[in-house]
Amino acid sequence: MAFIDEDSEDPIKYADFYNVSYAVGMGCRNWTEDVMLVQFFLQRIYTDAEWKQHKPQGTMKVDGLCGAITRHWIAKFQADARNEGSDIRVDGIVDKAGNPDNNRRGSISRTLYSIRAMNNFLRQSQKPLYSTLPFNQEVPPLLRLAFLQMHAEKPDADFNY
Repeated sequence: MAFIDEDSEDPIKYADFYNVSYAVGMGCRNWTEDVMLVQFFLQRIYTDAEWKQHKPQGTMKVDGLCGAITRHWIAKFQADARNEGSDIRVDGIVDKAGNPDNNRRGSISRTLYSIRAMNNFLRQSQKPLYSTLPFNQEVPPLLRLAFLQMHAEKPDADFNY
């Protein structure tokens, strides 16, 4: 199940973020709530005025199934983020952010975790939505329930920064 994590490098600047429990993408576990989180984040990112022109083909459904469209959107997001200057790996997989050193960059690739890039983008460009995900009616009901559960498990989480 997706969960709320805290930045291990700079808990003041980056504070809390939504993380996946297991990787999402081709050949991964693809737990339903993890996939839904990634799908919803991607869907929202490509509604942004600057990113709309790069929107991947196909209609992203927040259904928790990691099919061809979801995998394509993940890879497209990674490529678009890299083209915009983000130090992100383009491998079509959204890994759980976390390694023994920190949870911003992978221990082997030393690139920014895709899930962190998605959180950072939404935190900056869609703050009103990002800070109210458990209650926001734009969030699909099953995912909203997952956000409520995440917040119940970490009641001191703060997304209003």
